[in-house]
Amino acid sequence: MKRLISILMIIACGLLSALFLFDRAAKSQRKKRPGAAGTIAEQRLLGSTVSAGPPECEQLVRAFIAYTSREKPDIAGDKQAQNRWLSDSLHKALIHRLEVYKEFDKKNPDSPDGPPGNGDFVGSWNYPTAFGIASSRRYDKRVIVDVIFTWGPKTEYPGDKRLVSYVLVREGNGWKIEDLYTFHGEYVAATSLNQTFFSDTYP
Repeated sequence: MKRLISILMIIACGLLSALFLFDRAAKSQRKKRPGAAGTIAEQRLLGSTVSAGPPECEQLVRAFIAYTSREKPDIAGDKQAQNRWLSDSLHKALIHRLEVYKEFDKKNPDSPDGPPGNGDFVGSWNYPTAFGIASSRRYDKRVIVDVIFTWGPKTEYPGDKRLVSYVLVREGNGWKIEDLYTFHGEYVAATSLNQTFFSDTYP
């Protein structure tokens, strides 16, 4: 009996010691860390960090929208178009997306979801009727071209307007599309095309 009590006492002491150490660890995690959000200071940036985007970037976006507005040729299989418009990152993302679709199609042969293509770069299965370039700005090696797409009365989304930012990056001697960021709207969620293409799930 005494031996049993001794064993229970040892176990109890061990549990109390573990709880004490856990409490200390938890408190240390709650302590403010150096460089916490409240300590980030604003600094004055020397020189002009933002400027208007080069005209060729807007022309690139216009040409790309004209290309993806058609079903054929499809950029998913058009190597020349991929090399012309897509950055190395987005090109790799598209290849990954195609591989993920192949696996999805094997497991879901009757699914109505088709392979990635031009429609993914438009961001809607029901194409808009018009677009306009709202602004273009450059940050060092990147240019952001803001485009507003509009859906007309004879579409699935009459009167809808969506803001899409085309992110271009300087690669080699030219500009390439690195990402398309669609802002949250009435019929669409906020999405990054590059991130979506790198996802391991489909659709």
